[in-house]
Amino acid sequence: MSRPRTYRVVAVWPAPAPESRYEKTDRARVVALARKWARAGATATVERDVGSWQWRHVRTFEPPAPAVEEQRPVAEHRVVEHDQDDDELGLYERLMRQAPTSRDNRGRRTCRHVIGGRGIR
Repeated sequence: MSRPRTYRVVAVWPAPAPESRYEKTDRARVVALARKWARAGATATVERDVGSWQWRHVRTFEPPAPAVEEQRPVAEHRVVEHDQDDDELGLYERLMRQAPTSRDNRGRRTCRHVIGGRGIR
């Protein structure tokens, strides 16, 4: 008669704490516990029983790395030189002063009036 496979998780904590062990035949439960201990800061190793008091390594879960603060690059102020003529600048200024109007694909205005306080039609 063969015995069921047994899985175990062995967790080693960075702080002075005893080594944690858990054995079960349910592999999914053992892996879930290993992930939980890894999130808590331990290095968890899942092993499978191969018989004769020997264990084979299945997977290792490491604790999450500490978050590193990213430094934003310093923005350099650049002087932008405009090579545009005064006529073009005048055109852009006039365009920026005009209120936006909705137009169709032929350039005609589509909004002509407001009806009965229901907004633009």
